[in-house]
Amino acid sequence: MLGVKKKKQRGGGRRSLFLILLILLAAGGTVAALLLRAENTPLPAREEKGGAILTEDPGPVRRVTLRVRGREAWTAERGEDGVLRRTGDESWALDENRAEQLTDALENLVYEEILTEDAADYQDRLEDFGLADPALTAEVTYEDGSRLVFRIGDASALKDADVRFMTVEGDDRLYAVAGSLMEDLGTEAEVLRGVTQPEIQTARLDRIRVLDGEERLIAEWALDGEITDPDAAAAWTVRTDAFRYPADQDRMSLLKKNAGNLLLGLYIADAAEGDDLSAWGLDRPRNVIELHMAAGTTGQAGPDGALDVTRREEETVRFVIGNERNEMTFYALYNGTVCTMNRFTVTALTDADPLSTASRYPVVVPLEALESLTVEGDGRSDTWRLSRTALPAENGEEPEGNEITCEKNGEAWDYEAFSAAYQRAMVVTVSGTLPEGWEKRESTRVYIFRTLGGKTVRAELSPFDAMHDALTVDGETLFYVSHTAVQDLF
Repeated sequence: MLGVKKKKQRGGGRRSLFLILLILLAAGGTVAALLLRAENTPLPAREEKGGAILTEDPGPVRRVTLRVRGREAWTAERGEDGVLRRTGDESWALDENRAEQLTDALENLVYEEILTEDAADYQDRLEDFGLADPALTAEVTYEDGSRLVFRIGDASALKDADVRFMTVEGDDRLYAVAGSLMEDLGTEAEVLRGVTQPEIQTARLDRIRVLDGEERLIAEWALDGEITDPDAAAAWTVRTDAFRYPADQDRMSLLKKNAGNLLLGLYIADAAEGDDLSAWGLDRPRNVIELHMAAGTTGQAGPDGALDVTRREEETVRFVIGNERNEMTFYALYNGTVCTMNRFTVTALTDADPLSTASRYPVVVPLEALESLTVEGDGRSDTWRLSRTALPAENGEEPEGNEITCEKNGEAWDYEAFSAAYQRAMVVTVSGTLPEGWEKRESTRVYIFRTLGGKTVRAELSPFDAMHDALTVDGETLFYVSHTAVQDLF
């Protein structure tokens, strides 16, 4: 099964024989003699500049033993379920993606160049090629029962030649292989260990909480209603010990996306209740992140195209964040397992400024979710009410959208005029944050929004200075807005 039939190439570029000779020269001054069949006679050039070690497809890797210089050897075997597990520990499954990279390299083992076909040229000088004590030794058994043992030595000394030397048991040839092969196969076993990832479905998220190490609330973002409500996207609130306020829809969308990106990295250890977690800073954690997902159904198309619907019960995913492992990762505890977590995905939640996620718009209910608007001020009260009727189906197709009509104080009103005014009001933003300790004054105008989901939002304007009004939303006064920005529209 050894030969030069080409299979999947793995990069590294082709080197001329002249360059390979230079590489060997760089491996040791006297090694040049090994490259000569007779004095001053170089090895003949070959038409084949690279190819596959295996000339036939042996099938998937069934068993592999890897030993990296200076580390303990380890073995993985493929079970009947097709999963590679470390021998001696059934719970030690290799991560699917990382295992694929490893097995792909073993199943498509290729060389860049054959340096010599005569073992006598190098057998007595293995140390010059790093093969006396190989950088990596691999023993592989494939699905068809064939066995392959190969050894990878040191890298070439030339800066522009990213190759290593390799020998194969039962084969007299000395190969040059791409340096990336060592990277694919030389990963520490712990890095390859798979971890059970939390299933975070952002469509079902209805609460995100960030706590400090003493379990005190830093911030909470909660859905005010059900995930199935038509106005669910705009119905989030942000809460701290200091305030509770409607959340900005766009910032909330980003925050949920960041929550969905929370993934576990490297496996560190199993942690039973009562274990000492101080080595990872988990006895006095940096933060706790809790994600609550409401009960609901999810659908996925099956092989036949039919929708497979699954009922999901409500659940809470909890991450305890400990010390920094390095500048890129934290230690984290999840469901009894200590792992690493990416620093940037964690801090996207733990370091988020709650006030920056509060809505900067006096009008916090989108038009498509609005059922009615009442405006009180100047001694009067006016109510606009919207009615939606599904458009009739045409040619047997599903109806698209609704026909919307508007009433003001019970009488017909031009919906287009109302819509235009409302859309202009929706883009008005606050001018700034009120001074700490500022006390609200009597409201001069009140806006009461009622949503299709039955939620009521109350916004009030009260004097702040000659140019601005303080904005109070559902009893919380945080921002001020231009005096005429909203009230001139209705």
